[in-house]
Amino acid sequence: MEPQSRLQQGAQALYTIISAINAGQEEHAVLAALLEHTVVDLGYRAATLRILDEEQQTLSLKAAYGLSERYRTKGTVEIANSAIDRAVIGGEVMTVDDVRADPGFQYGEAAEREGLVSAIALPLTLRDRAIGVLRVYTAAPHSFGDEERALLSAVANLGAQAIQRARLFSSFQQIARSMNSSLDLREVLTNLLLQSVDELNVRAGSIRLLGPSARTLHLAAAYGLSERYLAKGAVKVSQSQVDQHVLAQFQPVVITELTEARGFQYPEEAQREGIRSVLVVPLCARGVAIGVLRVYSGQIRQFSAEEIAFMTTVADLGGLAIENAKLHEALKSRLAALQADANAWQRFLSFS
Repeated sequence: MEPQSRLQQGAQALYTIISAINAGQEEHAVLAALLEHTVVDLGYRAATLRILDEEQQTLSLKAAYGLSERYRTKGTVEIANSAIDRAVIGGEVMTVDDVRADPGFQYGEAAEREGLVSAIALPLTLRDRAIGVLRVYTAAPHSFGDEERALLSAVANLGAQAIQRARLFSSFQQIARSMNSSLDLREVLTNLLLQSVDELNVRAGSIRLLGPSARTLHLAAAYGLSERYLAKGAVKVSQSQVDQHVLAQFQPVVITELTEARGFQYPEEAQREGIRSVLVVPLCARGVAIGVLRVYSGQIRQFSAEEIAFMTTVADLGGLAIENAKLHEALKSRLAALQADANAWQRFLSFS
C-alpha cells in the first residue's frame, strides 16, 4: 500500500471510529467498530483489545476482529509471562517481527496456527495510566513505520476514550440506583462520594451544604479524609474565594496545584493531608446553590472535560437527593400533623 493511500485510509478509519463513539453506541459496539475499521481499512490481518486487571496482573480480552474462536479462547495473557506486554503497560510501543519465534510473545504456537506473523502492541492510556493493550497483527512479515505507529497510537487513544465513557456511564447508573435504594440522605451522599472517588481514581471527596445564613459550609458527607482534616475548622464562605466563585457563578473550579493556588481555605491542613489537586463543583436545588461537592487528588492532576462534566452531573444528582430528602421530611411532618389532628378529632367525638 502506498504511503499516501495508507494515510488517507487511516484518516477515514479514524473519522469512522470517532463517529461511532460520538453516536453514543454501547461500548462493545464501539470497540468492535474500532477494530474492524483498523483491520479492514488499513489492510491488517487481525486485532485485539485487552484490558488490564491490576489485581491479577492479567490482560483479559475485551474485543477482537479477524481471529478464530479457538485463538480468542486460548487463555489469559499473564503479564509476568509476556515481556512485550510488561513493556507496553509501562508506556512503550512494542513491535514483533515474528510472533511465532519471539520468546517474549506468549502463545507463539497458537499465533503460528492462526497465521499471524508480525505484530505491534500499543498502550491504552487514561490519565497517564495504562488500562490495556491494543495489538494489531499482519499475515506476512511487516515493518511498522513511524506513520503507522502514530496512526495506531491514535486508534489506541480512541479505544481508551470509549472505555472511559462507558465507565463514566456505568458509574452514573450505579449512583442513580443507590439514590433510589435508600431514603437516608447521609447514606445516599456517602455512596455518591464513594462512586465518584472510585471512578475518577482520586483520594477523597466531601459534600458541604450552606447553613441558613449562607455564611458557612457545613459537612454533610465525606469519604477518604482523616478525622484531623475534617476537624480543621469551619469553612467560611467569606474566607474561601474558590467556594465564593463556585456558589455565585454555578461553575466548577479546578485547582491543579494546591501549593500555587489562592483563595483556598486551610491550604496548610490540605497539604498535610496529602492533597495536591482539587475539583469543586456546585450543588444546586431548584436553581439555587445549596453547597459544594469536592474531590481531592494526592497527585498534581489535570481533570478532563469529561471528568468535570461527570462530576457536575453527579452534583446535580446530589442536589436532587437533598431536595427529595427535604420533601420526604416535610411529608412525614405533615402526615404526623394530620394524624395528630385526626386523633384530637376522635377524642372530641368520643366525648360529644
